[in-house]
Amino acid sequence: MSRPSDSGLRLLFVTQELDRASTNLAVAHTWAAELARQADAVHVVAARVGEFDLPPNVSVYGLGRERGRSRGLAAMAFGAICARLILRRRVHVALAHMVPAYAVALAPLTRVANMPLALWYASHGLTPMLRRANRMIDAALTASFDSYPIASERAFVLGHGIDTGRFQPPDERKPENGPVIGMAGRLTPLKGFEPGIRALAELRRGCCPEARLRIAGEPFYPSDRAYADELKSLADTLDVRNAVEFVGAVRGDAMAGFYGSLDVFVNWRAQPALDKTGLEALACATPMITNNRAYRGVLGEHSCDFLVGNSSDELAAGLGRLLRMSVDSRQAVVAELRASVANEHGAPGLAVRLAAVCNALRKGARPEFPSVAEAEASL
Repeated sequence: MSRPSDSGLRLLFVTQELDRASTNLAVAHTWAAELARQADAVHVVAARVGEFDLPPNVSVYGLGRERGRSRGLAAMAFGAICARLILRRRVHVALAHMVPAYAVALAPLTRVANMPLALWYASHGLTPMLRRANRMIDAALTASFDSYPIASERAFVLGHGIDTGRFQPPDERKPENGPVIGMAGRLTPLKGFEPGIRALAELRRGCCPEARLRIAGEPFYPSDRAYADELKSLADTLDVRNAVEFVGAVRGDAMAGFYGSLDVFVNWRAQPALDKTGLEALACATPMITNNRAYRGVLGEHSCDFLVGNSSDELAAGLGRLLRMSVDSRQAVVAELRASVANEHGAPGLAVRLAAVCNALRKGARPEFPSVAEAEASL
């Protein structure tokens, strides 16, 4: 994809992790690569740096957290690097990725330099830090109207950025003994693994006695580890432990293989927000079922087949209905949805939109994208 005609953009991109093999943030590597096509220079500041392979116009600055550097020393390095880039005018726009605290830390520097500051945030969490960041930034950028929890006129809906070159249908799906259902993400109650296990137990008692559940993910915090133990105990209690496979963390560059091994993927959230896993599954031509209302726009007229209520009983009923569909019917719908994901949420398109926002902010103009407030009001 060619650069925009008014490029010349030099972008500061701040993220938690730059690692194409990351189990949680491989998307940051995808974004850096695609943004490099839309800008003269991209300067990536990452708390942790792992494997990367980026174009020559991308500069990477690590804060050393992957080497065990303390938060204090990492914060000092962050300040020194960002001050040098911003105050010496080596960048035109600063973009913080998913962490409101990064935007708060950048704001004093961007104000002194009279430079635009944007925050990408796609989650339901309305924290005091997000409220503070929202007052300091020039624009918030998000994936859908319900992925930014403040109905702001300065929060713009851009869609997601899925690497549809990597997330592709498998050449062939290996047949297994019974349908395989999958879930993925950090092991936390927000992601709904408990309803998934309960739905599996109901399926095995009813229409799909051979069904199995494959869970990719790992706990991050002590409370997550306790939750992971609770999930295993629940599977024991429901007598499905031998049908639930906890595969642990899966490298970002191996997730397409995980999705491709499934008959259906479950995207589940305690609160709606357009997260990436369901889009990645559809990009791999794997049917997805969800309670996540943020997916209504993605599913369109097929919402009745793939969108269910919030109980494990409703999930089980939806899974049973989906698994009873003929393979041809199911795949015809999924092929249509995959095309929609590629067009509306592919990484190249998002990079174009991000660059357009940054160029508008540079000129002091309002980005020509719908705001969260406008999108919410139109529903």
